[in-house]
Amino acid sequence: MLYYNVYNNITDEEFIDIRNKMTALEQKMSVMLNPLGWKLTMPVRDNEGLIVDFTIDEKEFWGNIGFEYVDEPGQPVFTFYVTKTYYLRTDRFFVKKLLYKNKKLAFYDQDLMKIIKDALKLYHLWDAEYLRKHNML
Repeated sequence: MLYYNVYNNITDEEFIDIRNKMTALEQKMSVMLNPLGWKLTMPVRDNEGLIVDFTIDEKEFWGNIGFEYVDEPGQPVFTFYVTKTYYLRTDRFFVKKLLYKNKKLAFYDQDLMKIIKDALKLYHLWDAEYLRKHNML
């Protein structure tokens, strides 16, 4: 039973179907990211939102890698993102990049390993100087 669908452009049945497909991708991402220190924020099955998000805490740096449902009319599509945050004393610097926008789940399922590698490469390229210079906060 679905208790609450927060989206306007999908039915409860579509929500459940999408959530089940995202759960499979979440498991594949866990196999790739967990050994590198990334942790799942919340399983998609426990979340009222259709989002798969992994975080990492590296003392001065924090990051997110994940994808989320875009609530727009038409076929269900998703955006894949990577973020990095740098803390310097009381200052915080933040950068976010949408690697892929408005792609179907099949796209992510087909190329997940490449997508994760691209996200990790970008995350590791963003050093403290880059974050200070391109801060989005």
